[in-house]
Formats: sequence, C-alpha cells, structure tokens
Amino acid sequence: MKKMTYLFSLLLVTIGLAACTPRQEVVNEKPPVTEPDGENPSNPNGPVSEEPEEEVYHNEVFKDVVVTKKADTIIVTGKAQVFEGVFQYALYDGEKVVKEGNYQTEGAPAWGEFEITFAKELLSTNTSKLELFVYSAKDGSKINTLEIPIALDN
Repeated sequence: MKKMTYLFSLLLVTIGLAACTPRQEVVNEKPPVTEPDGENPSNPNGPVSEEPEEEVYHNEVFKDVVVTKKADTIIVTGKAQVFEGVFQYALYDGEKVVKEGNYQTEGAPAWGEFEITFAKELLSTNTSKLELFVYSAKDGSKINTLEIPIALDN
C-alpha cells in the first residue's frame, strides 16, 4: 500500500510540474514562401543575374579574408587570431615585394578584425599576391602564411 501511495503522489507531483511549465505559443506564424528556381515575382522578365561570389580565404589564424577592388585601391578585410594581436603582411608584384608592414588588432583568443588598403598602381602583373603571416617566437621564421592572389583584371 505504501508503494501505491508513493507512486500516486509521484504521479501527482509530475502532473503538477508539467501543468506549471509555461508553454510557448506561436502567434501568426506564416509558412515559408518558396519560389520556383529562376523566378522572381518582382522581375517577371526572367531569372535574376547574380553577381559573382567573393572569394573568401582562411587558415588556422586568418579567416573571412576578402579582397575588394575599388577604382584605384584594393582593400583586404578579414579577421585574425594572433598572439598579442600583431601579424605581418607583404604585397608582391610578381616576385618583387612592393609593400610590407605589420597590423595591430585584438590579441588571441579573440578574432580581431583588420583592413589593409593599398593602391592598384603598385601592381603591374596578374601574378600579384598578398601574404599574411606571423613571425615565429621560436626562430623568427614565417608561420601560418596565407597567400591571397590579387588579379588586376576585374
């Protein structure tokens, strides 16, 4: 009889707790609208042409790195997770270094944002590239190098 009383009281407590738990109600939820491929109701003339997607570069310490070309400048943006928030960069026109420097952002473990801008006139070949890297505290060598090709044609 004690077992039956214990089970009955446990059942009542469980039901009571379930009744006290607030329920979330969804009000005026609309079903998702799906459109057939290539159709756009605001453009009845046909499919919308999409702009080409930007190339995004990353490695262990750099992420979301994107190259944006303006009329006379090239802008490289992204995030870095580097010791004391410092990394280096070198801009190559072919095999020749035309600009180099360092950048200070937030230190690890945070992902600090960066923006590096340089003039298009520094580059004359389509074999140009930007290297983002860190100097090793152990031996001073380049580590975590991220190479980003810079094409002048677009």
